[in-house]
Amino acid sequence: MSRIERIKPIHTAIAAPGAGKTEALLSKLPTLISSGKRLVLAIPTLALSDEIIQRASSKEIPCRTIDHRDGELVVRSLEKALEEKVDNFIVCTQESIRRVRPSLLHGWILVLDELPNVVDYPDYPIKPSEIPRILQFTVERDGQLWIIDGLEEQVREQVSTNRADARGTDCSTLGSSAANIFRLLLSEVEVFIDQPMSDGTRHIRAVEEYLDWWDIFSSAIESHVLAASIKNSEFEVFAQVHGFRFVDSEFTTEWQPVSNLVTICPVVPNGRQFSKGTMIAEHEDKRLIDIVLATTMEHVRSTPLLLANKWAGFSTTRGVVYVDKDCRGLNSYANATEVIVLFGGNPSPSEGRGLAYLKAKYGRDFEEAFITNRLLEPTLQAVTRTAVRSRDNVKKTSFYVQDYRVVDYLLSTYFPDATVDWSLAYTIPSRRDGRRLDEQTEKEVKRLISLETSALEIHRQTGVSRKKIQKMKEAYKAA
Repeated sequence: MSRIERIKPIHTAIAAPGAGKTEALLSKLPTLISSGKRLVLAIPTLALSDEIIQRASSKEIPCRTIDHRDGELVVRSLEKALEEKVDNFIVCTQESIRRVRPSLLHGWILVLDELPNVVDYPDYPIKPSEIPRILQFTVERDGQLWIIDGLEEQVREQVSTNRADARGTDCSTLGSSAANIFRLLLSEVEVFIDQPMSDGTRHIRAVEEYLDWWDIFSSAIESHVLAASIKNSEFEVFAQVHGFRFVDSEFTTEWQPVSNLVTICPVVPNGRQFSKGTMIAEHEDKRLIDIVLATTMEHVRSTPLLLANKWAGFSTTRGVVYVDKDCRGLNSYANATEVIVLFGGNPSPSEGRGLAYLKAKYGRDFEEAFITNRLLEPTLQAVTRTAVRSRDNVKKTSFYVQDYRVVDYLLSTYFPDATVDWSLAYTIPSRRDGRRLDEQTEKEVKRLISLETSALEIHRQTGVSRKKIQKMKEAYKAA
């Protein structure tokens, strides 16, 4: 039977974070179970596991959890539970359900809490001393790596020994990057090798699509996805290219946050984009992102939540509550009335090449979906950790966010009546001499050029003069 013949609709429960999608699911579970249905709930992070168990217990719903506490046997334990069908309700992680044999989902309703990760862009910078070890088992042709004919079994042994080494049961001289590269090749993922850099380092990269999901969705009786939004996400785009369609889920709830109590304050002027290159550029001996945070802190009236990329180095910042970027499902910050979001989400040069690969493969552009997954949807998750997620909220709340793209996304999703205040963005120094580039700005311009970004757009993002950008473009093409 072909994939197209097996395709079933994916049921989506789209509602704001805090709207009660998981609660709606738990409320319907007793009826589902009494009618003979079995359900497996796959959550994105382990932090949610104990909370869901407690909520199920309060409703007297028997629940079995299979997670890291099962150690190395987590997937094996999950497969056994799915096959034996002793339990009616199982909670596990999305990563573990993705690794089971899809056929074991026959007879089960699958519910994913939040969107699953359906694609990754691994990029491994390999030092000159490590390259020979990789080329011992592979051959390089036209910028791509292939396992040498007849060496597949040896490559499998290398990967297996590396895994055993990680568990402390064997010893391997193979580095983790090389092991991952071999794993990708064994999985028949196309792996690309770039030309050496000035220091001899070579980047080995790939686009890894998690195709297991589409077989899993086809195997389950029904599949439901509980999410704040799927529009323009990687999940939506890849589901479409694989022939899936969406229908409303019975677990959908209608509650919306009160958006007219919200003020959105971007930290970058309208029309310009928040980016790592811009933020780590120095201004009067300080990184711009340090100036942004300090200036924003002068405006807050309380102890704000703060979310940022690791490169910002803000995890020990005083006067804030630092929250991990992946904060989905966390309910412990609902008293906060201010949040500062300073993480980026633009594609790196390697990711840009990956997006070009996908465009050539499927005939459609994936960059918007990339930005949605890396910047827009995570920011929505971040700002809704605050008081706005409470049904009885009457507190005014301020979102200090990255740029106009985030503003547009928040207005188009759950905060259409929010006030947008651009005044903060124009008190932060952001322009520089477009003719003289510091090292970080030059790297950012080169990155954008490699993504075939227009000179006007690069100028808007970096402040570099278009004449200078054009010269750099000509040099890039000539290289």
